[in-house]
Amino acid sequence: MEEPQGERGSPQKAGKEEEKERKIRKRSHKKKPEVQSEVKSEVTQLEATPSEVTSSDVSQQGTPPPPQYQSPPSHIQTELVQVHDGQGGFKTVRLIKRPPPPPTMWFLISSEKPWWNVPVTVNILYWVMTVFAFIIRFWRIDLPNCVVFDEVHFGKFASYYLSQTFFFDVHPPLGKLIFALIGYWNDFDGSFLFSTIGEEFPSEVPYVIMRGASALCGALLIPTIYEIMVMLGFTHKGALLACFFTLLDNSLQIQSRVIMLDSFVILFTYLSVLGYLKVYHCRAVSYSRRWHCWLAITGISLGILLGVKYTGLIAVGCVGLLGLCDLWQIVGDLAVDKLDLFVHMAHRGAYLLGIPLLMNFVLFYIHFYVLVNAGPGNAFVSLDFQDTLKGSPVPPPVRYSVPENSTLLRYGASISFRNQDSSCWLHSHKDLYPLKYPDGRGSSYQQQVTCYEFRDPNNYWTIRKPGIPSDPSIPTNDTDPVRNNDVIELVHTKTEKLLNSHDVAAPLSPANQEIAGYINYSAKFIPYLHWRIELQGVKDDIPVFWASGKTKFRFIHVNSNQAMACTGSRLPEWGFQQFEVATDRAVESSHTLWVMDDANHVNSTDEMLEEEETLRNETANQFQPLPSRRPRDPNVTMSFWEKYFEMQGRMLAAHGNLGDHQFGASPAQWPLLGKTLPYWLHNKTNAQITLLGNPVLWWSGTGGIGIFSVVLLFYLVRKRRNINDIPPVVFEQYWTSGLVLMVGWSAHYFPYFLLSRVLFLHHYLPALPFKFMLLAALFDHGYYWANRCKWYPKLMKLFYQGLVFLYCFSVLVTFFLFAPFAFGYPALTKPQIMWRRWRSHWDLLIRG
Repeated sequence: MEEPQGERGSPQKAGKEEEKERKIRKRSHKKKPEVQSEVKSEVTQLEATPSEVTSSDVSQQGTPPPPQYQSPPSHIQTELVQVHDGQGGFKTVRLIKRPPPPPTMWFLISSEKPWWNVPVTVNILYWVMTVFAFIIRFWRIDLPNCVVFDEVHFGKFASYYLSQTFFFDVHPPLGKLIFALIGYWNDFDGSFLFSTIGEEFPSEVPYVIMRGASALCGALLIPTIYEIMVMLGFTHKGALLACFFTLLDNSLQIQSRVIMLDSFVILFTYLSVLGYLKVYHCRAVSYSRRWHCWLAITGISLGILLGVKYTGLIAVGCVGLLGLCDLWQIVGDLAVDKLDLFVHMAHRGAYLLGIPLLMNFVLFYIHFYVLVNAGPGNAFVSLDFQDTLKGSPVPPPVRYSVPENSTLLRYGASISFRNQDSSCWLHSHKDLYPLKYPDGRGSSYQQQVTCYEFRDPNNYWTIRKPGIPSDPSIPTNDTDPVRNNDVIELVHTKTEKLLNSHDVAAPLSPANQEIAGYINYSAKFIPYLHWRIELQGVKDDIPVFWASGKTKFRFIHVNSNQAMACTGSRLPEWGFQQFEVATDRAVESSHTLWVMDDANHVNSTDEMLEEEETLRNETANQFQPLPSRRPRDPNVTMSFWEKYFEMQGRMLAAHGNLGDHQFGASPAQWPLLGKTLPYWLHNKTNAQITLLGNPVLWWSGTGGIGIFSVVLLFYLVRKRRNINDIPPVVFEQYWTSGLVLMVGWSAHYFPYFLLSRVLFLHHYLPALPFKFMLLAALFDHGYYWANRCKWYPKLMKLFYQGLVFLYCFSVLVTFFLFAPFAFGYPALTKPQIMWRRWRSHWDLLIRG
């Protein structure tokens, strides 16, 4: 085989070439340039490909031909060089030109000599931003030294934990337990109850450290946002921009300085997202220690999130969606067999579902274990639940025949009774239903009948036989005992109005009939006053008297055959935020059950007492056991699972029963900051705390979401037509990262449109960092285009950097302009406040 000209030379020359090649390889090994994973994999594949060899020393017979060479992709640069083959000849090989390492950014410091043999890279701006986050979040956190907004609730709940007093709240217990634990470590006994907004803290209340827990979460959010941006493939500049926006938002600053739960929710929402992004980046080393660690961190973050607020279910859905996308990619990997796929699914199920559920069970177990004394929460739980609390005013219910301590209930008795589900008393007062509701429907304009959560003289009703007498003001001597399935009339004791229902839609439940205190306006208003008593737990064919004890019963409206129910919906201000009462066709529903609470009996004669004793003896064996899920043994209390599931039902029902509020804000007002929320006002000056975001960030962020979406749609349409405006790697990063952030923001925003309860501006805060990251991503992508500009590239790059700097400067100025509303000082004058009122719907408080 003829050798190419110039391939052979002196041995000295060959030795020099070999030594030069060895030095080049040694230097390239030390540099360890940062290369994208895709390029690295292709380089490794090419280096493993057999080289093209042209040698003059091929004389042996039977030597197999070299494998066929596969040309590298176009973006991998190569060159042909001559190297010594070690056998006195030369061969031609194709060497790959590795891309040069990216230029080191000035804020990244890498150690030349590893510390303890570990290479160290320090991001100066990352740590500077984190330090500033701690400074700003904790700055004068002791001000104001009085109760602010919902510290009334969560501070009070912490006090109840310390005094072991049972209370009811719509949120899970973890956040309040953290505040209580801080108080316990600082020798606070729970005697201060955070009663009213503006109440000054006594010296023994560790309110600064309690607020510090929220501030800590607010500060740790900044590095978490940075890590998410890096995991999504954005540059350091884009990640720092996202941190800058999150740090200088006034609303997040305010929420990080009060004893409330939102700061916990926000941090662990983004920590769970970061955790699974880390898991995704560890997919090449599945089942490694790091992979298990990040899965566990994700599961624990979700568990903490669900232990603080059930709105964390949105984050569970987002992380679950990321997990499904990850599993979908694993399904497409033919190297993964069915067993391995099942193991992947089992691991994710155990970490992402098992850990949060287990933590939720443990937290509620601690909740029930600590709160052993009767308290204000008694009114919200069942009688069986109350029986488990020490000092409960309700005596333990009996589980056999006729209650021992009860008396025979007779007509003419005045009784009060409450709903089993809502724990409120049937109530009425002189106020009337509105003539017209906001939706245009009309009412009967008769006396309101509601369900009131507290004991009150207006909760009492007198039992009468129908039509005797027709005028309820005329007394009657009919004192027969009330029996099962009797048809009766109920007269409101205070206002003497008969309980009526008719074919008029209920105020909040148009499918149900209104229940009202009957007012005889004219002959057109025909009264339907008859109600049938159905006792629960007795035989229908035996006329048993109605015992006033823990008997459960229903009132069935005779004319409509519907049951009287508490719907669980709160009436507006005209109904004093009390619960709506209406008839319900679902007669067997649990919210149609009522429980006797008190009875003022008529004076008993000797004949009455003798009749009562006779009936008690005759009917002793006629009673069925009162329905209950707990065992009949009175010494056995409710199990944990009975308490747990009852509490979940009560919390779910109470979530939808929050009435209107003058500072409530609809979700449509949130993105453009159409509403504010006053937290506190000084009792003498205009110093105040008002939940108000950074207007520049909120408005431009909302616009940024629209621009980001339009650009993404533009790329998708162009790519569909086989036009690539940007390299595939850049498009893939823009598409996937943008989709993650867009889904995160949408999932934490749009579901609130489905809720009918009152909402506030702070419900939007968990979605806010997603908006800021999208805005930073848009700036980051603009920087990419500025670098690619062919016309005056240096000038365009400088011009774009100047625009970004001006925008960041405006964000900084706006933050300090509205800082008095976040820190509570200094006190502004009326003209200063009015100048800062950039929108007419902002509620900025002015004294005098």
